[in-house]
Amino acid sequence: MHTHHTLMRRSIGIPKGFLSYSVLRILSRTPMSGSELMEEMEKRTGWRPSPGSIYPYLAKLREGGFVEEVEAEEAGLRRFALTERGKELLNEYEKGREVFGRKFHSIRRMWLKIYREMDEDLYQTSLKLFEAVEGISPYLKGEEAKESAKKVHSILLKTTEEIEELRKRLNTGKGAK
Repeated sequence: MHTHHTLMRRSIGIPKGFLSYSVLRILSRTPMSGSELMEEMEKRTGWRPSPGSIYPYLAKLREGGFVEEVEAEEAGLRRFALTERGKELLNEYEKGREVFGRKFHSIRRMWLKIYREMDEDLYQTSLKLFEAVEGISPYLKGEEAKESAKKVHSILLKTTEEIEELRKRLNTGKGAK
C-alpha cells in the first residue's frame, strides 16, 4: 500500500538547473560572496537558496575553473567572479533558455489549471498577459527605456488594482458590478 508520503515524494519546486543558471548569471554582472548571492536571488525571485546549496555549488564551480576568488574590500569575505570558462558555461545555459521557458510554462499551467481550477479562457488570457510582459521586458532596460518602463508599470498596476478590487467585492459577497 502506498502512503501519502510515498506518493508525494517528488514535489514541484525550483526547476532543476535554476540554481546553477542563477549563480552564473548573477556572477556575470559582478563578483559576489555566497551570502550576497543568496540575498540577490531572494530579492530577484522571492526564493532564497540555503547555505547548504550555495557554498558547495561555489566550491564545485571553483574546482572546475568556472569561478575564481577575487579580492574583497572586507576582511574575511570571499567573493567570486566568473572565469572565461564560466562565461562559456553560462553561454551554454543561455542556449537552453527555451527549454527552461517551456518547463516554466508547463509548471505554471499545472498550477493554474489543476490547483486553481482556472477555466481555459481565463487561463489563455492570463497567459497572453504574461507573455506580453515577458516579451517586452528586454526592451525596458536602461536609461533610454525609462518612460516605456513607467508606462508598462502603470498599465500593470491599474490592471492589478482593478482585479484586486473585484476580488475584494466578491470576497465580501457584493459581486461584480
